[in-house]
Amino acid sequence: MTIRPRFLIQWTGPELATLLEALGAAVADGVVELPSARIEIGRADPPAGMQRMRVEMLAPGTPPATTAMVDVAALGWATVELDHAAMSLGIRFGAGFGPAPADRLLGASVRRSADRSPELLLLEPNTEGRLAGALARHGEGPVAIYLRTTDLMAVERLRVREGDGPLGRQQLFLDGPAAGPFLILVGAAPGRVNRVPSEP
Repeated sequence: MTIRPRFLIQWTGPELATLLEALGAAVADGVVELPSARIEIGRADPPAGMQRMRVEMLAPGTPPATTAMVDVAALGWATVELDHAAMSLGIRFGAGFGPAPADRLLGASVRRSADRSPELLLLEPNTEGRLAGALARHGEGPVAIYLRTTDLMAVERLRVREGDGPLGRQQLFLDGPAAGPFLILVGAAPGRVNRVPSEP
């Protein structure tokens, strides 16, 4: 069994539990144990001004057994300056960063961690899109969870918008918070395609 670091993700609001349950993950007493993360969920909407998502690292350990067809592939971190974020978060999370394809759904230039799993994605706005709006409202910090799933049938039942991102083809969960943080699915392409307006 591989020993590796995991994220601790604390989320306030009902959307993440709804998505995880749709993907077959058990939310027991507000906690979901996935191979790459422990997720603690408060289902009530957060008070005004309170962050929906907080992220820390858990000590390395044996990942829990799970039958869910979902895991955290990466966390997205909003920043106004990629170089500064790469330096400060590289120290905090023990990661080096390299270039990656842009996230067209969020409107972001991206740097991708090189030596860790799950990955950390640094996101800097390159359009007046979703990420720019999230930064204006919430400031710098964790802004997206990229969930890897192979459950095509579950994705088909969700309201999503498809586009290109740093981890390949991806789907934005449209029932998540409009101003972020964002919930993005990777690894499964739905049968229909709802393209963002900028795509042909």
